[in-house]
Amino acid sequence: MHSNPASLPKTSSLRTALLLSALLLGTAASMKAGAAEYGKEPTRLYVGGAIGRSSYSLPSSSRVPVPWGGEKNSKSGTAFKVYGGYRFTDTFGVEGGYARLGRVKQWNTSYSAFGAHSVLENGTGQVFYAAATARLPLGESFALNGRLGVAHGRVSAGNSHRLFGGESIGGNGTGLMAGFGAEYAVTRNLSITADYDYFGKVSKHAKAGLLTVGVRANF
Repeated sequence: MHSNPASLPKTSSLRTALLLSALLLGTAASMKAGAAEYGKEPTRLYVGGAIGRSSYSLPSSSRVPVPWGGEKNSKSGTAFKVYGGYRFTDTFGVEGGYARLGRVKQWNTSYSAFGAHSVLENGTGQVFYAAATARLPLGESFALNGRLGVAHGRVSAGNSHRLFGGESIGGNGTGLMAGFGAEYAVTRNLSITADYDYFGKVSKHAKAGLLTVGVRANF
């Protein structure tokens, strides 16, 4: 039996995210036991991990119909993020993180001396971000949160033929990012999170967002 090479990046990303979530759960359980034993409150420092789906916004001017028998365009992939932050108060803080945005595919137009032809670009996106955070508690266990900052992304794109003249989805991009979500405190040290982050341009011609669920541990 032969593995499908296209499925390997998704499987690797998912395993990494699941391993991270399990590690965070174990860490939080240990911290909870320690806090119960010594009566210590957790600090304002936290780390988290989440898995979900990315969504890409791709250039439309160079988009071409899928050739007969060709692979389909794909603007969404399995993704994960890891991050850490510090709250100066119960409301305001800072956060930084890394997100692996998964794969993206698009048929593009390449021009040569022999005319125009279709080329399939395959890419994998990633992004680093730093943001100021705001938090609005709604009771003892539930809270809304938001992020506003700067993100630097990259899409590593390749194809079987070099692309000439088309708007490639590959490259780097830097711009404003914004995110919002909700958290539910399961214990004093552990919260379940649901978030959406918009990273803006992750390359010259591609934008990306990320919808995730995950866990966060307070130290």
